[in-house]
Amino acid sequence: MKAKTISVIGGTGKMGGLFARLFEREGHKVIISGRQTEISPRRAASLADLIIVSVPIAATVDVIKEIGTAVRPESLLTDLTSLKKEPLTAMMEHSRGSVLGLHPVFGPHLPSIENQTIVLCPGRGDAWKDWMISFLLHAGAKIKIATADSHDKMMAVIQGILHFNSLTMCHALRELGVNITESHEFSSPIYKLRMDVIGRILNQDPTLYADIELRNPYVPEALQGYLSTSKRLLDIVLRKDTKEFIRYFNEAAEYLGDFKKEAEEYSNYLIEQLVHRKEEP
Repeated sequence: MKAKTISVIGGTGKMGGLFARLFEREGHKVIISGRQTEISPRRAASLADLIIVSVPIAATVDVIKEIGTAVRPESLLTDLTSLKKEPLTAMMEHSRGSVLGLHPVFGPHLPSIENQTIVLCPGRGDAWKDWMISFLLHAGAKIKIATADSHDKMMAVIQGILHFNSLTMCHALRELGVNITESHEFSSPIYKLRMDVIGRILNQDPTLYADIELRNPYVPEALQGYLSTSKRLLDIVLRKDTKEFIRYFNEAAEYLGDFKKEAEEYSNYLIEQLVHRKEEP
């Protein structure tokens, strides 16, 4: 694969840094533009074959507008944000080159992207799209191709509902006066796993999660659906209606289908790892 010049706008950040290192390891020349660098985003964009925008979601469109006209017609402009429709539209409108939206569906604290999923949202330019797919597959990534609209709808569920549930559960425990350390003395491994997920989320940058929750236009509809089904279950519990509870439970189980078995096997593996970790000195 012929070496490219790649500019990472926001390359001093964690995700931008991960991708900068990834391209450098493969022999590409990487230019990093960030808040503390001398080179400006526009200048970096003008010098590169491939430009990656890796800045906070709220700033992404503004950065795209700033650098768009500096991107050469033969170059590729892409971004790494968790939302895709708005950035992809901005890249299409404000640049003349190829356009591709990327969403790494993982955190930046990884040594590589091997076995990690990256969603690709095509915009313009099949040759660059094929180049990127080839590069990411060579690096060991898993690729999912989707439209920007379908991506954002799915993220409203995967991120929107999950983060909403995690925040509200933590606040419920807080308001109930639950001591988290003491609760672990009573807990099953499943509770420990659930709290680990919540703790992981709450150990991150709240601005990122605010943008994911508030800027995705499909999140409100997803949360209304979540709250509606939650209220139905609460009503069943308040009425102590065993028959209706079993019906509600079975409806969910039937929806999951064969995935239930896979989930049980995987969670059993995770629980076993937790037990072994606890036993280590």
